[in-house]
Amino acid sequence: MKKLLLLAFILIINCQLSIINCSAQYTKLLDFTGTANGSYSQGSLISDGTFLYGMAGGGGANGYGVVFKIKPDGTGYSDLHDFSGANGSYPRGDLYSDGTFLYGMTSGGGANSQGVVFKIKPDGTGYAKLLDFAGANGNNPNGSLISDGTFLYGMTSIGGANNAGVVFKIKHDGTGYSKLIDFSVANGTNPDGSLISDGTFLYGMTWSGGANSKGVVFKIKPDGTGYAKLLDFSGANGSNPGGSLISDGTFLYGMTYGGGANSYGVVFKIKPDGTGYSDLHDFSWANGKNPYGSLISDGTFLYGMTPWGGANDSGIVFKIKPDGTGYSKLLDFSAANGYFPFGSLISDGAFLYAMTRDGGANNKGVVFKLGIVTGIAENNEQNDFIVSPNPTSGQFQITSDELRITNVEIYNVLGEKVYSLNHSFTHSLINLSAQPSGVYFLQIKTEQGNMTKKIVINK
Repeated sequence: MKKLLLLAFILIINCQLSIINCSAQYTKLLDFTGTANGSYSQGSLISDGTFLYGMAGGGGANGYGVVFKIKPDGTGYSDLHDFSGANGSYPRGDLYSDGTFLYGMTSGGGANSQGVVFKIKPDGTGYAKLLDFAGANGNNPNGSLISDGTFLYGMTSIGGANNAGVVFKIKHDGTGYSKLIDFSVANGTNPDGSLISDGTFLYGMTWSGGANSKGVVFKIKPDGTGYAKLLDFSGANGSNPGGSLISDGTFLYGMTYGGGANSYGVVFKIKPDGTGYSDLHDFSWANGKNPYGSLISDGTFLYGMTPWGGANDSGIVFKIKPDGTGYSKLLDFSAANGYFPFGSLISDGAFLYAMTRDGGANNKGVVFKLGIVTGIAENNEQNDFIVSPNPTSGQFQITSDELRITNVEIYNVLGEKVYSLNHSFTHSLINLSAQPSGVYFLQIKTEQGNMTKKIVINK
């Protein structure tokens, strides 16, 4: 089941990749200007391997925000769509791609001024509203959509039977809308993030509600059954999560905006059955405070941002190991390089990319990249296998003349496992034709060690 975190994408590659330490290299790719190219982004970027795609929450021709694309080197900016109010306004989440269309939501606008679900092609054509939120079916979505190939799944922060938000699904053509749950004080209220999926359950968090009115971690099946609270935030263990969860297959990882030892939020992990909760890090102002987005992983470190705290109280980029050790600040935001990042990071294997809501040349936010290492990269010391063709339209072969391959796992740039092969071979045909165009990472286990390889699907 394909999954999407909306906030962002996750790159998961093997922890035995060669890492070359170097100084962090910050580069501004774009200063938002307002009318011309948008302003005040509170979402994250996605990538198709050639362009980064995102949304700005304001600005554009009508002042209601834009959909845009830009190359990872900062060239090729294009305004794909200017929201107009009637077709949506003020997007806050991320886009999702199925290889043909980009799908997203706006927090306002539409027929009822309560937000919309929309799709648009990556060249800016084909814009269509799929749903006008109307209160009963949800209102004010602030997160992003995910997909299982048949339905898109999302949440709204308010609306529904209790005006506390809903979980919903809808088909890619706009038909088949269904509410899966109406949030309430008991089961959590006002989700701001997005869902993730393990193929059986959808997992998410709410900003408030639950036993202590400080939010919950929950799971629910895609048909709306099986709702269960996994955790009630209490303050001591965090409070008010504004982002989404990620998974490494064993634990769910997330952040809270508040709570913890210093009341500035925490990084935590918990098992999908609700056991094994652990507070990995308490934010403390100097090392960042009040995180609002989501984490990403490279298999060794978790990376994230906070919109406040740090040297300039303008936010930071940080990394931490999944066991809670190895915390390090990578960047202090400032007025010049952008500040108040509310979205999440993405990675192409060499750089982290993200946006800030404010700061930059026009104080309307920036798009930036951060080259924290030169070697979140492929391990080519043991390049004893061939992947061909690469790029591919979806089908390719893995061949090894020297080593017997015992396991293959393939991850998309969101860190979601899209393929697994668990038998021994020296030659195998892999079919990823159902996956959208983009960059993927092969994690290959052999009798002598582990290797990784980047592959590009280009349909």
